[in-house]
Amino acid sequence: MTDLQLRIAVVVPSGDVLHADFAMSLARMCAATQGLRLNVINTKSSIVAIARNNGVELAQEFDAHYLLFLDSDMMFPEATLLRLLMHQRDIVGATYPKRVPPYNALGTVLPGDVSKTASGLIEMARIPTGCLLVKMSVFEQLARPYFRFDANETTGDIIGEDYIFCDRARSAGFRIWCDPALSHEIGHIGQQVFRIPLVQSAETIPSETTPSASQ
Repeated sequence: MTDLQLRIAVVVPSGDVLHADFAMSLARMCAATQGLRLNVINTKSSIVAIARNNGVELAQEFDAHYLLFLDSDMMFPEATLLRLLMHQRDIVGATYPKRVPPYNALGTVLPGDVSKTASGLIEMARIPTGCLLVKMSVFEQLARPYFRFDANETTGDIIGEDYIFCDRARSAGFRIWCDPALSHEIGHIGQQVFRIPLVQSAETIPSETTPSASQ
C-alpha cells in the first residue's frame, strides 16, 4: 500500500472550544503529511467516551485504515502522525504528564521487562488516548461501545474510557506501545490562575492606567 492510498482519520474529541496551540499543532501536522489522505473529524460531546465512539464510526464511514486520536488540549510535533505510522503497530501512541502535582506521566508500563524494543518502543498495559494511533481493524475485534467508563468497586474510583479501551484491546490479543521519544515532545495544555501576592500592599498595586498593568 502506497502513502497515497493510505487513509487516516484524525479524530479530535472536544467541547465547544479548541486551544489555539492545539490548532497550530494540527495545522502544521496536516501540512507535513500532504502525501496521505487525511480526514480531520471533530466530535463534540460533554462525555468524552461518546465523542470517541462517534469518531470511530465516522472513521469507519471514511473507510480509514488508521485512526489518530488527538485531544484538543495537546501540543505535538508536525511529524507526529508520520512517526507513529512508521512503527507499523496496531496501537501506538505517546504519553504525557497529568496537569496536577506531582505531574506523573499517564499510563502503565506492562509489568516485567520494561526495556525498549529495537524500534525504541515500550510496551504498555495502559496508555492515554490524547495522542494515539489505532489501526481500524482493532475495532472490528471489539464490541460496541468501543469506549466506555467503568469503576473499581473496591475503591470507588472511576476508570477512564481510555484505560478501559486498553484493557479490552489487550484482552482481544492486541499489544499496546508507547513512543518515549515522541512523549518527551508532547505538551499537555492546562490552565493556571495568576493572583497578586498577599504580601503586596494595596499602595504598590498598579492602576489600570499604568503601562505595565497589561503584562
